Amino acid sequence: MRTRNKQLIILDLDGTLYDFKEGSFKRSDLRKTVLRNAKKYIMNKLNKTKSEASSVLHTIIAKYGENISIGLEKEFSINRFDYFNSVWNINAKKFIKFDSSVRKILLKISGHYDYLLISDAPMIWIKSVLKELNVADVFSKKIISGEGDQRKIFGNIFHMILGDYKINPENCVAIGDQEKTDIIPAKKLGMRTIFISKKKSSRYADYNIRKFKEITKVLTF
Repeated sequence: MRTRNKQLIILDLDGTLYDFKEGSFKRSDLRKTVLRNAKKYIMNKLNKTKSEASSVLHTIIAKYGENISIGLEKEFSINRFDYFNSVWNINAKKFIKFDSSVRKILLKISGHYDYLLISDAPMIWIKSVLKELNVADVFSKKIISGEGDQRKIFGNIFHMILGDYKINPENCVAIGDQEKTDIIPAKKLGMRTIFISKKKSSRYADYNIRKFKEITKVLTF
């Protein structure tokens, strides 16, 4: 992959292009649905009772946090792709809210920059979200999802992007709503960063904005 000498815009998905109706993933009905699906998945896959599946899931979360797919793979040799495609096969419509200007802004970005969407969520969920946002055609093959071993939560995804795109970090702009995973790792590599939050500012980011549509005030078109 190459950037045709353009700057590379690295976009987060969850909390950046859309919001959860409850304000965050941890408080969202989506997380409750994922955990409920995960419990059913464990019951069927490992032939466990409901109580046993709950215990397994609790143990996995205690050890691996939100990386349930990794935990099940390491502890029970369960294929992570099978897990994602079963547990995260969820219609995004009832869980998200977004500004109708998202498509217009993304089309504007695509006309002036190279761009990439990165998310630790699985592809099956990403595609469902992009369909609701009416931007699936904008991203096409410009997506890095969270099934692999390169994830934002592991701190290695930005290194991979620099290598794959053969681009200098100063020509990259990372945009996201999570300081720990979107801003700090990118900034350490020398990328420029834009933090999106209605509640707080980041002292690490180059720019702070309250919502995605304000990106047009920061990027040059």
